[in-house]
Amino acid sequence: MSSLPYRKDIDGLRAVAVLLVVLSHAKFSIFEGGFIGVDVFFVISGYLISSIIINEIDNNCFSFKNFYLRRIKRILPALLCMLLVVSVTSFFFLFPDNLKEFAEAQFASITSWSNYFFWKFFGGYWRGYVKEFPLTHTWSLSVEEQFYFIWPSVLYVAYRFIHARFHKIILFLLTILLLAVSQYLVRFPEFAFYMIPARAFELFLGGAIAISFRVPIVFPGKLSKIWPILATLVGLTLIIVPSVLYKENIPYPGINALWPCLGAALIVLPKAGNGNFATSLLTFGPMVWVGKLSYSLYLWHWPFFAFLAYTGCSIEENRWVAIALSFLLSILSYKFIEVPFRKSKTSFRVLFVRLFIIPAVVSFLFYIIILFGNGFPSRFSDSVQALLRTSGPDDKSLLVGQYGKNSPSNEHIVNEDTLWGDELSGGIKAILIGDSHATRLRPFIEVLCAQAGIKGIQVTRDSTPYLRNIIYYDRNSHKERVLRKDKTAMNEYWSQLITDPDLEYVFVAGFYYSRIYGDKINPEIMKYKDEVLSGDIIEVNEKNFARGLRDSVSFIVENGKIPVIFKDVPFLQGAPGLNVLKNAVFKTDLKTSVAVQTVKNNHKIEDDVIDSLKKDYPTMVVIDPKLLICPENAAGNCSSVVDGILLYGDTNHLNYVGARYLAKKWIEKYGNPLLSQDKDDIDCKSSE
Repeated sequence: MSSLPYRKDIDGLRAVAVLLVVLSHAKFSIFEGGFIGVDVFFVISGYLISSIIINEIDNNCFSFKNFYLRRIKRILPALLCMLLVVSVTSFFFLFPDNLKEFAEAQFASITSWSNYFFWKFFGGYWRGYVKEFPLTHTWSLSVEEQFYFIWPSVLYVAYRFIHARFHKIILFLLTILLLAVSQYLVRFPEFAFYMIPARAFELFLGGAIAISFRVPIVFPGKLSKIWPILATLVGLTLIIVPSVLYKENIPYPGINALWPCLGAALIVLPKAGNGNFATSLLTFGPMVWVGKLSYSLYLWHWPFFAFLAYTGCSIEENRWVAIALSFLLSILSYKFIEVPFRKSKTSFRVLFVRLFIIPAVVSFLFYIIILFGNGFPSRFSDSVQALLRTSGPDDKSLLVGQYGKNSPSNEHIVNEDTLWGDELSGGIKAILIGDSHATRLRPFIEVLCAQAGIKGIQVTRDSTPYLRNIIYYDRNSHKERVLRKDKTAMNEYWSQLITDPDLEYVFVAGFYYSRIYGDKINPEIMKYKDEVLSGDIIEVNEKNFARGLRDSVSFIVENGKIPVIFKDVPFLQGAPGLNVLKNAVFKTDLKTSVAVQTVKNNHKIEDDVIDSLKKDYPTMVVIDPKLLICPENAAGNCSSVVDGILLYGDTNHLNYVGARYLAKKWIEKYGNPLLSQDKDDIDCKSSE
């Protein structure tokens, strides 16, 4: 069996890719776009795997068993070692709910579906907590492993039965098609980032190079010397420039991922006369050495940065120590785990059992033990356990009661997860609508309704406020104005439900700040009816938020219902409630409150709109949680802890215990707005 010639420049390219990823995660701002290193890895993998397969097919020695044996020896030993070390560390560091999430993630990592796990349970790659999770980086391994499950069979059949004269044109057309699919999926940014349909063109591009260019490209005359230099320099430029220019939250992958992938393709492309100054940048000894370490370095670097972020330590201040430790563990992993296992002569059956079946079973048992142990809160001191109890346990039915990413459907509505007060006689008198903030306010509302004897139902949807006549465009690709029909459909569905003659109360809440401003650089667009969009997007959103909420309240009142409108809970930017726990456990001094004036500024637009609506619709009930969370003194701070109760689960969502506590405190201070004798008083108080 003939083997592929070793190419130092590909190891050098691996070094470029992994160093860009590490520098990005180490928060070197100049390389914020270093996440494109993963795309470079995908092109390299597609090229090498395809080259190996077609070389073995040509030599009549291809074997699926041998292919997967090599993949097992290449991927699993180092991965399992990293998972073992990180699992032990996580048991000592992670809070109970986070440990349960970790236990599921480590099983997903071993069984090659962690990309699905992170998409389904964590959402966007750029979200804060994802950056604190020690296994987030395994999503890319799962994408690659899923490619290994599919590609060998497809390539084997296609290479055997499709004539060589058609290879290049078919590969070109398929690459374009897969790129178009990726660009289309960018409008679903959370799915696109993690899932293989949006990444397939990157791996396929590498495979296309391997199949179409079996021998080095040779040009006549002087071009034969210039071509390898030009290809390498252009390739490196196409990789380095995006790593510097790209920022978090850009639409990705799609066309933005094409450029670094083309750069990688130009470099892996077989070229005659590679011995030139451009190639020497990649074949330089230290670069080749880092390239050989690249897999282990990728595995080990992320947990260091994740644990730094989780424990409240500054990544910027500790990054060089983290990088040094990452290299140290990578060297040990490469020398004592990767190399010995690659040289191992153990059979496929034995290695499959030892490196996959047994670890998967142990991993699943670990997950079950952590789940049934409820994350083992007893690991922490009594004082920390007391804080943990105030922050939960979270009522998971609140989340199940959301529509999530699904379209509205009647089958969802009435079930044990969406109803409250179901033990009461009579029909449903109240409905809760809005986004995830409405979801997290349900415990508050349940307390009010329990005292008033009112049965209610939750019909909420993540990231979707109730703003009638508003047409939404996705915030991550607003230049293309990708219409979000799902949000419009949900608003129409809510309006349909509100017309139910048996309803008396309609509870409405939303994270309006996020909808209006987003990240302020690339905000979501809210268009009103058939208006023509023009002017500053933030100003348009502020104006149309007011119009949409007014139309919603007007519609509720016209249908004979009482609107109960929540002013939003304080958005505690940079001060998540989790910081209270971190300060207690890790002895940090993280921020747990935000200045009153900052909160007032954040919520001024929405609060002014609600106050104006109250004057025009006197039957409307207004509840403002900020009156309980923020002191009357404008020089004070709005805190994530009130009376020793931890209120928040993150920067802007109340936890279950916190929401219920605020409801009881509201009743004590202002009365229950659902009881007629208190209504006039509460309206007056809440609109001050």
